Amino acid sequence: MKTPPMIPSIHDLLVRARRTRHAAPKIKSIVALLVLAAAALLSVVFLGPFQWSPASSSLFSGAGTGAACDLTRGQWVRDPGSRPHYTNATCAFIEGYQNCMKHGKPSMEFLRWRWRPDDGCGDDLGRFDAARFFSLVRGRSILFVGDSLASSHVRSLVCTLSQVESPARSSSEGFEHWRFPAHRFVVAFFWTPFQVRWRLTRGPPAAVGPDRQGEVFAGPTDLHLDEPDERWMPAAKDHDYVVLSASHWFARPAVYYSGGRVVGCHGCGGGAPNATAALLKPEHAQRAAFRTVLRAMAGMEGFKGTAILRTVAPTHYENGGWFDGGECTATEPVGVDEDLTEMAEPEAGFYRAQVEEFAAAEEAARRNGVRMRLMDVTKMMQRRPDGHPDRYGHGPGEHDGFDIDCLHWCLPGPIDVWNELLLQILADDR
Repeated sequence: MKTPPMIPSIHDLLVRARRTRHAAPKIKSIVALLVLAAAALLSVVFLGPFQWSPASSSLFSGAGTGAACDLTRGQWVRDPGSRPHYTNATCAFIEGYQNCMKHGKPSMEFLRWRWRPDDGCGDDLGRFDAARFFSLVRGRSILFVGDSLASSHVRSLVCTLSQVESPARSSSEGFEHWRFPAHRFVVAFFWTPFQVRWRLTRGPPAAVGPDRQGEVFAGPTDLHLDEPDERWMPAAKDHDYVVLSASHWFARPAVYYSGGRVVGCHGCGGGAPNATAALLKPEHAQRAAFRTVLRAMAGMEGFKGTAILRTVAPTHYENGGWFDGGECTATEPVGVDEDLTEMAEPEAGFYRAQVEEFAAAEEAARRNGVRMRLMDVTKMMQRRPDGHPDRYGHGPGEHDGFDIDCLHWCLPGPIDVWNELLLQILADDR
């Protein structure tokens, strides 16, 4: 069964979300004091301290380059002769909202750049080598878990590999699979925007699938921050690699649970569900969720593979946001000599939390024989405001309330470099 595009026909839901985006909770002063006290207590007892800790040494180095080499720090350099590994004409797996070629993006110059790491890592990252990739993963499988950006990463990888071998696609119990029988390799994907256990607050008792993500977007959702999503977690141990990612959905309205009890909320409308529940920022919930999932992976019985955390890929809205005139009109990357605009909240908080929680979980993973690797794409993607669909992720009259897209990425496009980083991680692990 084919997974629906990122934003199905949910115009009315998106309009409702737009109308309520500035809603602010109104609480009396005594409740406000209780909220502040509860937030402080939750930070210490449940979420733990929020100090910045140095990045782990497994912020990876390239094979044979030494521990000092960090391939994720560098610059984008123009390469006029560069050609994408695939196009919308050679790969049938590109979703509509990613298909900038089909929808007439005026310039393809965003495809004429390659990533060059800083000094000490060689001249550049190197063009993705599908034959080498297949040789490393022969007889193995990789599971991607996350939201629509994780889905984009999957399709980027599958499209690239499909130029060598056409995969067989199937779906079952929420999982999508692409099998490459000649290389005995399987790519799997499970859509979950939060990774921990969740459900629609006013929906069915269990989480829903991607066919109802418009309702999830409109929210609110119940998030059990201390419980991994059992729909995908047990299956993780059956894979050799598990790539985790998801952040942007935490900015949507939600009620937070721990130990089966309400402990906080975000975008609660009229106020917190009860006087002792904290009004929490999205990055606090995202931190708690990643802490739960990463530590579960680190201590998972029977899992002896590699868990990879991909960090948040920033949005690039200018002059507004999703619903109030924001756009992304850049035509080239931010140069190395240009000032890089500071990442706005909550994305900056999402990134800090991912790096810190990864470092903490990696220590436990090492003791349990689990390898953990960090794929830090945040800074390199922060320099690519030119790679989003903008107005070209849909045809005329097809946007369904999601007119200008500066969150997702064109395929082919800048995120194809993630496969080059993935290849280096796999090579380092051999």
